[in-house]
Amino acid sequence: MAGAPTPINEAQRQLQVTQLCRLDSTPDDVFEQIVAMTAEYFNAPIALISIVDEQRQWFSARVGLTAQETPRRDSFCAYAILANEPFQVLDATQDPRFSDNPLVTGQPGIRFYAGVPLVTPEGLGLGSLCVIDTKPRGALSSHELSMLGHLAKLTMARILSLRRANFIDQPTGLFNRARLEGDVAQATADDEQRMVLVVADVIAPTRLNDIVRVLGYEFSQALMHSMKERLQAQLPEGSCLYRISPTRFAFLTAEGPDGAPTSLYDQIIAAFEPSIQCNGIPVKTRIGVGVLPLQTGVLEQDWLRLAISSADDARECGTGWSAYEPQLDAAQQRSFTLLSGLSQALHAGGQLRLVYQPRISLASGCCTSVEALLRWTHPTLGPVGPAEFIPLAEKTALIRELSFWVAERAIEQSAAWQRHGATFKVAINVSASDLDGPAFADHVTAVLARYQLDPRNLEVEFTESALMVNPEEVSRQLQRFRSLGMEVAIDDFGTGYSNWTYLRDLPATTVKLDQSFIRNLSDDEKDRRLVRTIIDLAKRLELRVVAEGIETQAVCDLVAEWGCDDGQGYHIARPMEADALLGWVGDNAQAS
Repeated sequence: MAGAPTPINEAQRQLQVTQLCRLDSTPDDVFEQIVAMTAEYFNAPIALISIVDEQRQWFSARVGLTAQETPRRDSFCAYAILANEPFQVLDATQDPRFSDNPLVTGQPGIRFYAGVPLVTPEGLGLGSLCVIDTKPRGALSSHELSMLGHLAKLTMARILSLRRANFIDQPTGLFNRARLEGDVAQATADDEQRMVLVVADVIAPTRLNDIVRVLGYEFSQALMHSMKERLQAQLPEGSCLYRISPTRFAFLTAEGPDGAPTSLYDQIIAAFEPSIQCNGIPVKTRIGVGVLPLQTGVLEQDWLRLAISSADDARECGTGWSAYEPQLDAAQQRSFTLLSGLSQALHAGGQLRLVYQPRISLASGCCTSVEALLRWTHPTLGPVGPAEFIPLAEKTALIRELSFWVAERAIEQSAAWQRHGATFKVAINVSASDLDGPAFADHVTAVLARYQLDPRNLEVEFTESALMVNPEEVSRQLQRFRSLGMEVAIDDFGTGYSNWTYLRDLPATTVKLDQSFIRNLSDDEKDRRLVRTIIDLAKRLELRVVAEGIETQAVCDLVAEWGCDDGQGYHIARPMEADALLGWVGDNAQAS
């Protein structure tokens, strides 16, 4: 038995089934009432609301049947959807289409069937409302067919109302993500017009969170309503706007003969340049628009993620809008892989390690300290440079865990070196988040006590960017380190805040001149004057001065002549493993 023929519009019909029909088994009271009324009115042992899917028929509601679904090839309802009119089988055992059907020869033993198709406004049959008897019957009267038709229309109305309820974003009244998913699927199935999906991220999620915290949830809802209206005003007439997340909207637009309608995207960006007035408060937004052309007949599995990724790229790059580019998506995928892997590396062991780069006194040539530098060997990607993974970690809570890990390993190693008679300090880098409260300083203090390491053997390095958020708290935490006897160094000095008032007030002991100034000293007169001025000012503030990035003897001699105390760079020594360091320190001391 082959089953019913396939409708000529099967692809569109299946799309409607996906969009309209709930696949979960949650009972719907209205459907249950309809099948109960149908069974009672027709005095039938079985009544079903049946949806014909690709390989099966399943029942939204049923009376008199225990099965929740049957194969499509056995379905009587698969015949009912072939025409927009009632379908009747008076005695299935006498009908060659059904005489060997397992639902006839076995349970429930169907003899009589009458079904009216459930037809969408587009004229597509989803399934049927049907009555079934285990005895043959005569044809239904016109009055009975009319009643079954009314009940089928009532069923279809309920399906559509559930669709509206399931596909509407209640705060804005717009269609939601579920509706967008269905409409995108339909757009890619249509080979007459190529469409473009546009995602507009109207405000950064972190910015919205700040607004909720300061101005309240009701204000944030009013703000999103204002943003919705401003965005809708830019769209072509008849365009459908969807809300797909708290900060993101989307719409579909036709691709023109020259490709994507870039003027529309520029118009949207321009519309969001002025602040949005909400309840008398101006709110400045930073919109990002992502553009994803949809290929006819092809629906990418991650199509929504790709569009959102493009919107994020547009905001981060400051371009306003950005079309999907595979290489940018690959970069984001790699970033996600790295963040996931970094979290595992912190707890798995064997992937993270510290290497140490010596710093020497330019006067004596002796090693005064070593800087602990984090290295990561990913199990599949191989070595990953800190310049790639540290900025990613700084955007998440992982940076705190990394800092704790580095501090503990560095202190443990320093304690081991001190037991072997080492006299140099170990320097660790701290992030801005490490200085925004007492947690990191508390952790370092506890680890120092555990390994019985004199705090004077430790140095902390921070960059000037840490001062931008909360300089008072940063100063407070640095003062805790100084009170323990640790040295405090400002790393990459000259590239950040560079406020000499703060520098005067901070409990810092050392400034490390950024290597971008040092590298070109032999050729760039401006850099020479700048470095000499910084050295002079720092010395006046009684700060120790370190030149980073020394790569030639000539530069080493210059900064020593100008008053730098220490030097660090590849000319002096590259970062090295812990077990090689003591040998280098000994050899360097003998050479000096």
